[in-house]
Amino acid sequence: MNVRKKMGLAFTSFIMMASLLSGCWNRQELNAISVVMAMGIDLLEGQYQLTVQVSDPSQMSVNRSKGERSPAVIFSERAPTLFEALRKITTKASRRMYLSHMRIVIINEKVAERGIRNPLDFLFRDHEVRPDFYMAVAKDCDAKDILSFVTPMEVLPAIDLYKSLKVSESAWAPTSAVNVVDMMQKVTKDGVEPVLTGITLIGNRDKGMKMENVKQPKSYAEYKYTGIGVLLDDRIVGWLGESDSKGYSYLTNNVHSTVGHVKCPEGKNNFVMEIYKSHAQVIPSIKDGKPHAKIKMKSEANIGEYHCSADLGDEKVFKQLQQTARDEQKFMLEHSVRYVQKKYGADIYGFGEAFHRKYPKQWSKWKKQWPEIFKNDLQIEVVITTELHKTGKIVNTISKQP
Repeated sequence: MNVRKKMGLAFTSFIMMASLLSGCWNRQELNAISVVMAMGIDLLEGQYQLTVQVSDPSQMSVNRSKGERSPAVIFSERAPTLFEALRKITTKASRRMYLSHMRIVIINEKVAERGIRNPLDFLFRDHEVRPDFYMAVAKDCDAKDILSFVTPMEVLPAIDLYKSLKVSESAWAPTSAVNVVDMMQKVTKDGVEPVLTGITLIGNRDKGMKMENVKQPKSYAEYKYTGIGVLLDDRIVGWLGESDSKGYSYLTNNVHSTVGHVKCPEGKNNFVMEIYKSHAQVIPSIKDGKPHAKIKMKSEANIGEYHCSADLGDEKVFKQLQQTARDEQKFMLEHSVRYVQKKYGADIYGFGEAFHRKYPKQWSKWKKQWPEIFKNDLQIEVVITTELHKTGKIVNTISKQP
């Protein structure tokens, strides 16, 4: 093969390769889209009200003029379906909504009571939506109010809400950061029901929607993650208090670090334990034809505060405190499970899933009636092996130091 033919073949190959690298078929110019950071879904007069919070790029630079414009912009529209509502927003926005960078989706209680399958169908069906955002339920307010609120710590409210939920789950057990993928799996899976963390606004809501909310040390209004919502199938049926929410997090191994107070053995005052490691195991069995679950939980903790009169340096006292902590945790777990059993009949702990794995044939008989079986027949046994370790820089209370 001569030189000319070789050069011609190389040139042809180059052209063919270049044609394959010509760009994305569905690319979007940055000046033609608005990046949606958070979405709110409310139910008003039988229609969905879709609210999106988008970032204003002109206000995100370091040298932006303070106080001139908000770094976040809110758009809202109503329609019988969510997709229609999203497209209707284009009638009041000059850019198309881009959903790939959403951090959190908030729905109000009416939507959660009606069922979350429709919102999930919309969110998973759209090819632009990345399933890596969190979900929460607006309690005693609308999702639109949450997204319109001026948050204190971050420039973009959506980032503040996202970070707070993530940090709260890792440091405070009653909060559960629910990823949309986990939600979808639990809605479609047998033997386990989903949950959602609640969020509400406290204080002067009207002033909380204005920039003045962050112009003094004490905000006029604040948001707060509070309680875990119990869902049966895809509908919310009630809420757990702080202690029962913590019990849920323990049983589902969502406790990364948390603190809790325990009564002193003598009955006066409290001591505080900081739990930094916890693992729960569910061992299913069948006794007399009925389901039985043994819950074995092991925790490791330090003493964060000590207000008891007994000498903490005494080994017997230390062991007594350890046993008291175990009794407190056992009571909390038992109360959480039995409260949900009798009140809601929703297996949010995944006991049914454990029976499905170990007894697949029996599960095929129980599956359709599992909510009733969970509510009336399931017996639980809780075994706690909490271990206390460090006491901190000091041993006893300040008044007892030599």
